[in-house]
Amino acid sequence: MTTASSRTNPTASPEAAAGCNAKSTSIGARGVSKSFVSGVVRVQVLQQLSIALCAGELTLISGPSGCGKSTLLSLLSGLQQPDAGQITALGQDLGRLNKRDLEHFRLQHTGFVFQGFNLFPALTALEQVQLPLGYLGLSGAVSLERAMRALDEVGMAQRAQSRPAELSGGEKQRVAIARALAKQPELLFADEPTSALDADNGQRVIDILHQIARSHGTTVLCVSHDPRLVRHADRVLNMEDGSICNDWRPSTGPSGLPRRPATSPETTA
Repeated sequence: MTTASSRTNPTASPEAAAGCNAKSTSIGARGVSKSFVSGVVRVQVLQQLSIALCAGELTLISGPSGCGKSTLLSLLSGLQQPDAGQITALGQDLGRLNKRDLEHFRLQHTGFVFQGFNLFPALTALEQVQLPLGYLGLSGAVSLERAMRALDEVGMAQRAQSRPAELSGGEKQRVAIARALAKQPELLFADEPTSALDADNGQRVIDILHQIARSHGTTVLCVSHDPRLVRHADRVLNMEDGSICNDWRPSTGPSGLPRRPATSPETTA
């Protein structure tokens, strides 16, 4: 079993704990802390957290509400800055980038998928996917080809001319994934991508995210309460009170023992 916890073993190398080598480590955090002010009270959200993520893997962050999952995702993606500690992504220290350089880094290297889809009502699925490609300076022909290829990869090519009002929740989320995928990002961040979907559509989205990690070598980091994601993840980070309390791979299970067949209550709990 891979065990890495900022709470139980703060001196362990995050890369060694993750099973990454220098070349395969895509994102790293060392001694990261983050707090927010609520009224007159300062709330500590993350506490001296260290972690390394490997390229080509789907990593799931799970835990109760308020444990710091989404905050960690925001920090690792460069959307927020830590109060202390260092975050590196693709070999760059994000804390050393100014605002403009950080925005350029996110544009060039990252994709985002959110619970609420964030689609524009007036645009077709194809236009939704093409839109961010324009900011990359791609020609119309290249952006069209990339957008159609991304829609086809998520099974939405036949709905390219449909607008959000004509799509189901699962279809909207697949368009949102295609929009992120078309940028060909090395890093893909997903925040509760299946929580608004039924079982079938949620399963399809999970399969797509896992396939993106496998076929594109993308680092996929997903925050979710959805237990269905666990058996599809390459790695699971369980968080509690701003720390990683358990870091494991579903091939072994959190105890380090081989997982029982799917019919066992232990695997379906």
